[in-house]
Amino acid sequence: MADFGRLVVTRADIARLAGVKRPAVANWERRHQDFPAPVPSSGHSGTDVFRADEVAAWLGRRTVPANVRREGELAGTTFGDRFRAGLDRGNFSAQDFVHRLLAEANRFRGQLAPAENMLLLLGLVYTWGTSPAARASATSLHTVLRTVLARDVAGHEQVATLVEVFGQQGPGTRAECAAVFDLLVDRYRSEHGRREGGEFFTPKSVARTMARMLSIAVPRPRRVHDPFCRAGEVLTAILAELPESGIRPRVTGTTPSSDALHLATMNLTLHGAEDAVFHLGMEIEGPGPRDGSGSPWPSGIDWIATNPPFAQRLSASEEQRSWRYGPPGSRGDFAWLQHVMDQLAPGGRAAVVMPEGAGFIGGRAGRIRGAMIEDGAVECVVALPPQLFATTGIPVNIWILTRPVGRPEEVLFIDGSALGSMTGPALRELPERDIAAVVDAYTAWHHGTERTEPAPPGAGAVASRALKLDELRDRDYLLTPRSLTAPELPLVNPQSPEGAMARRMERLESAAARLQELSDNLKRSGNPWREPWPRAATGGTRASLPSGWRKERLGALAEITVGPGGRRRDKTDDTGRGTPVVRPAAVRGHRILHEGVSWVPEDEAKTLTRYQLQPGDVVMTRTGTLGRCALVTEAEEGWIFGTHLVRIRPFELSYADYLLGFLERPEAQSWISRRARGTAVRSVSSKDLHDLPVLLPPRAEQQKIGRVLNTLDQQRQTHTELIAVLDAYRAELADLLTSGHIALPTGE
Repeated sequence: MADFGRLVVTRADIARLAGVKRPAVANWERRHQDFPAPVPSSGHSGTDVFRADEVAAWLGRRTVPANVRREGELAGTTFGDRFRAGLDRGNFSAQDFVHRLLAEANRFRGQLAPAENMLLLLGLVYTWGTSPAARASATSLHTVLRTVLARDVAGHEQVATLVEVFGQQGPGTRAECAAVFDLLVDRYRSEHGRREGGEFFTPKSVARTMARMLSIAVPRPRRVHDPFCRAGEVLTAILAELPESGIRPRVTGTTPSSDALHLATMNLTLHGAEDAVFHLGMEIEGPGPRDGSGSPWPSGIDWIATNPPFAQRLSASEEQRSWRYGPPGSRGDFAWLQHVMDQLAPGGRAAVVMPEGAGFIGGRAGRIRGAMIEDGAVECVVALPPQLFATTGIPVNIWILTRPVGRPEEVLFIDGSALGSMTGPALRELPERDIAAVVDAYTAWHHGTERTEPAPPGAGAVASRALKLDELRDRDYLLTPRSLTAPELPLVNPQSPEGAMARRMERLESAAARLQELSDNLKRSGNPWREPWPRAATGGTRASLPSGWRKERLGALAEITVGPGGRRRDKTDDTGRGTPVVRPAAVRGHRILHEGVSWVPEDEAKTLTRYQLQPGDVVMTRTGTLGRCALVTEAEEGWIFGTHLVRIRPFELSYADYLLGFLERPEAQSWISRRARGTAVRSVSSKDLHDLPVLLPPRAEQQKIGRVLNTLDQQRQTHTELIAVLDAYRAELADLLTSGHIALPTGE
């Protein structure tokens, strides 16, 4: 029996184990306030996880309807029964299996290109899930794999090594293989960004958003198509949105390369669409497929979802052919939009990923955009945030297109540009709540809840606005959700609730009081820069030390410890739970900034006690921008310092302020810089820092120097806060005065 209290599961795990589709889990979570809340987990970066025991208990209160009970399930069976049975069958974790599989595959790093390595692993997952007889030996599995991929991408030794991983608590069912396939595709998308040839993988959260929006407009499609099918990730997202019961639609796609064709075929088969049909070719570059089928490109389609290549250049012959809304010139973006419109059935819907610029560029593109709007082809445009794609930070939009049956009246704009959570240094994902916010806005509009004025974002909402055709004409047919959903600037005093005004006035008064307090602190601290500084006696030669001074190595004065290695301290979060972690960006002005601090869970922090800080420590950046130093105060006691920092802990507390000042000397900074190693990222070792020469005055002199420098640091900190508070005070005051909420005192 599984110890559920120690297990965590993702939404995908819940769906798989309970025997439902992903949207069912999302609906449970959105509609039921008592659905278990996500819990922190350092091992699932960017993915919400839930305690398995809490999920099992909640599902245990939901009975499986009679029309979806499986063979052998009795009346009264709950989704909790299914969930527990699935866990008891072996507790298979797709996440853990992928981790073990990739660790083994790393042994062959350098022998295969990333694209070949991806094909090998995905091909093995597919073969394992669809050919149980081939599991008997590595030789038989290798033979089937060679047939599946139409070539040999790896040697027998590599295949045999990886097959051993499958035999050690690997996926046992096709559904588990599908979950592994999805994770591998997403892993390669985040790490490598694109396949050779520029075929970007579509982020799963984007594919899921497109699929759910299509399901609102046309609930039961008969035909589904992706005209630029990559690994089939968009089509599998669509399949997950189909109703549990009903006629399965015909699924088709066109792939730009033979490898993409293999990937899409494997992906769709594992997800239950064995009869999906794929063509090889580029749909906007010719009259029909290159695979010899002789059939024209598909048409009369109810759902189209695609992520075509951006800024694809058209050939001269394609530019001159007949186009529904006008020649696109050499821009492939508007060729794809028109091609998709040609394929739609009347009343059908398409979700197309477009670069943000497609909504505002002029010339031919602007004329085509206007013609599409006048024809009613554009139903909705959604602005998405930047950094969703691994190799480009540009933001994208989703265009919802339709073959209208009646006269179009308006276009809906949804601004999701501020959504998303960072899952890496430069990669963002849309969590479930953000996908739901976009889909809810589209659903409300589609079901007749008109929104002709901007709706400000709030909890579980995004800004959205529907514009009539005459309004779009006045705006030169711009399709830019960020600007079109922005609220109008009120030029007169708007009505403001009394409570809100009271809070604003309270903020203003609080800022004024803090400004006075900071000014008083500066007066009390004195003016050390006005002291007369006599020259020290050096014994007659420039190289001589002042009387009583000596040279020491830094290692003789302090313990030097570099940040934790072998771990990535950037896998922290900003939830405010756990222990704060100091990063190089927080080392500013000889102090540690508290704004934007990251955290590690308490259980992980317990393993990092060696890297805790205490008052009097000095932290210094040791990689990138070298040598920035800060003094640790009581406010940072117990914090963890990160990988790219070094902690200098003086053996005597009286050294701290003096050492901080000495390490900032240009000569000391130059010494550190000259000993840094590396090419792209330079770093200095603790061994080198151990040998850094330090000039040390007598103890009393050290303390006096330290006090003077510390006073200046404190004044700098006070001035910094004063400027920040002053800026906030001025901004609040300016807004209140220039909007007419308050007036100047009489006589001003």
